[in-house]
Amino acid sequence: MAFQYSNSQVETKILDASNYVANRYVEFKLDEDDVYYLSDIRLINLGATAANTPNYNALGGASNLIKHIELLDGREVLCSARHISPYVAFQETRQPNEKNKSVNNFLLKSDYGYQAAYGGIKTGGDPSALTNDANTTPKSHISLRDVLPLLERVPALPSAMFKNLRIRIEFETTPQKVISSADAITTTEPSLCVDCVRGQMSMPSQVSWLEIEHDEYVLQGASVAEAAQPSKQPTSVRLNGFNNKFVERMLLVKQFDDATKYGVSHIVKNGSLALFREEVQVRINGANKFPKPLDKDCVRSQVCEDAWGVLNVVQQFNKINTTDDLLAGAQIGLTDYDGWVVGDSVKDLQIQHNRSCINDSATDSKANSIIKVHCYAECRKVLNMKGGDYQVLYA
Repeated sequence: MAFQYSNSQVETKILDASNYVANRYVEFKLDEDDVYYLSDIRLINLGATAANTPNYNALGGASNLIKHIELLDGREVLCSARHISPYVAFQETRQPNEKNKSVNNFLLKSDYGYQAAYGGIKTGGDPSALTNDANTTPKSHISLRDVLPLLERVPALPSAMFKNLRIRIEFETTPQKVISSADAITTTEPSLCVDCVRGQMSMPSQVSWLEIEHDEYVLQGASVAEAAQPSKQPTSVRLNGFNNKFVERMLLVKQFDDATKYGVSHIVKNGSLALFREEVQVRINGANKFPKPLDKDCVRSQVCEDAWGVLNVVQQFNKINTTDDLLAGAQIGLTDYDGWVVGDSVKDLQIQHNRSCINDSATDSKANSIIKVHCYAECRKVLNMKGGDYQVLYA
């Protein structure tokens, strides 16, 4: 414990890591006896150092450093999220402009939010530049409720029930996913801020939440001669990661399989790339989700916004390029997400995901590069508590 603040009811403690290996992982133990740890747990001082003063990525900021995270009681996983940074970055596109510009950009050290300017609506304005010194490099403040949804639903974690609580985080150190350059990064040691209540608290007997679970697949690319373009590249996949689970919503995040294709000119990284002539159809338990494949950019975007809400994105966000000289090309096609409502127990899930490749020799071609598709699903889980025992189950 590094610091402690208290009043008559709540103690706020800042915990040092019990284990920390730079660029690999950090672990915190919540092992005090006879307390209730309130669920508003915050990770503070998360950051990185790097040469040549790069900026944190505009979308997600320093939160992109979180690759995997687990909340455990001993070896029992209470809540976890894997490959979570693209999903957290997506959540920033769901926030209104004033929240991003006035709150998130300061807490996360991101630079996301649009402002009217000559040349169209552009993102950014207050980037956070990294330094080589762990004492001066910008560091972030992240509520773990944003990555561990159990914490949104449970009021507290009693140490009498969860006797060996710990939080383990593995770091994302691919520089292109975290900063604006390809310079190597070194993580700074974060701390954990927790609120403790002594005495008794009223606890529910059951808590349910939507766990964010992950699967992935690859869309192959192709180099196409001018006379042969466009060349359709069909892909059909069966995802087994969500079988026998009740899924509420799904999200697809499309990224370069080779992270080095993200260049310094890309204003938004760790977002979702636009593809050329993208088509999506989903089969759930043998039935098509959509009456016909989603083969129009505007239709795909509408279905996604019907599921996840209106997104705060730039014009032509779902196009691979633009002919508008007043619009920054480095912003185009970097926040094109696919998503839909499932609302069913999944026994079999298949996705038909087609694209077309064109004659484009650019190294960072969105149309022709191999694309990794991160699939996120909200899966129902429940925590049953009775006496001093508990169970974590899929609902």
